[in-house]
Amino acid sequence: MTTKLSANAKAELGTLLVNSSELVDLLSLLPKEHLKDYPLLQKELVSKHPHVKDFNKAIKDKQFTKEEYLDRILARLDGFAYDMAVSSNLDYLIERVKLLVGADIDKIDEMTLNEIGADILQRVLIDLSTQVRKHVQPKADHPFMAERGRIDHVFWRHADKAYNAYKEGYTTQAALDAWCQLNLNTRCPQSFIRWMKAYGDPTEISDWQEYIRLSK
Repeated sequence: MTTKLSANAKAELGTLLVNSSELVDLLSLLPKEHLKDYPLLQKELVSKHPHVKDFNKAIKDKQFTKEEYLDRILARLDGFAYDMAVSSNLDYLIERVKLLVGADIDKIDEMTLNEIGADILQRVLIDLSTQVRKHVQPKADHPFMAERGRIDHVFWRHADKAYNAYKEGYTTQAALDAWCQLNLNTRCPQSFIRWMKAYGDPTEISDWQEYIRLSK
């Protein structure tokens, strides 16, 4: 099956094909499984990449070790994880910890994984994985931040209420639309349920929080 491209898209593709160095850079970033039928290409895209050569030379010259390099990566990820965690509702984590240490905040530094519990830790990780998409998704993907087209601000300013209604059992488009007409005096966008499944609770989305703040 052939993909039909617009004239502008074809022009961009042509530019990319002519600019072989840029094309190679893009291919080198593809997940390995996408190039499994081209093992030699896959190997050389990595081994001959200038950044990879620089890295190998630095390791050889003992500028740093592989472990030090990994430590720096993990430290960066730690910062990302913190930013995503504070954007999540982690009241359940606070509930668990206060049962264990109460008001003795210094004891938190001594807590073990077993004390916090595997169930709670797994829930935290699931919440963080959900936040990843919310943090990297372009803002234009949120209907309430679209730069073009009509935005139903009456609905999106109360998207949290529509979300709660969905959780309470109004799980079809028709049911949720009827609920919105009755309670919000507006229609439920056709895309809302799909958007909600992708992003979750609007109140946990920093872009929506900012949208509400600016709407006041």
